[in-house]
Amino acid sequence: MRTPLAPDCSLVFPPHPAWVRTAREAVRTMLTAARRTDLAETAVALTSEAVTNAVNACLAKGCRTPVTLSAEWAGPGHLRVLVHDGAAGMPVRRYPASPDDESGRGLMLIERGADAWGVCSHGPGPGKATWFVVAAPAVQAAKSPVGCADCTDLEAARRTAVRGGDRRRIEDATVAVRSHFRDAHLLPARTC
Repeated sequence: MRTPLAPDCSLVFPPHPAWVRTAREAVRTMLTAARRTDLAETAVALTSEAVTNAVNACLAKGCRTPVTLSAEWAGPGHLRVLVHDGAAGMPVRRYPASPDDESGRGLMLIERGADAWGVCSHGPGPGKATWFVVAAPAVQAAKSPVGCADCTDLEAARRTAVRGGDRRRIEDATVAVRSHFRDAHLLPARTC
């Protein structure tokens, strides 16, 4: 059964905290129009985190370049959201955020809530983009990773990299875990 054509959405706004709510509601409205409210709770929460991080980065660095939010369908039941800001520097995920910290959990929440995510430099300026993908529960049903020897080995390698503290090795090991999981456990479910 084919899903009705779902609209994409984009929004450009000044780097001010008042726009975080507008960005959340734009994504919620897009999902409602597409009849995909099953994705709303996660997508709206992660959008809030990504936009808040972008606005805070701009405010901290005196950047007045507008923030851009783009939400589009990356495939059946897969919503991709990209938030771009013009502030220099890449965000740093804190390990772990203290319970007393008032901030510092945004990237951790995006990592835990998204099916895929990343941060990349984007465009000719000093800015960057944070992106994430959320998938419908029916699309997420996949071959179970429980008992998968490759999952166990890759996760052990990632833990070793974390203990070693080398950021590049940690990133490489994390990408390997996620790539394997996507290729071995998520994609087979989408082709059945």
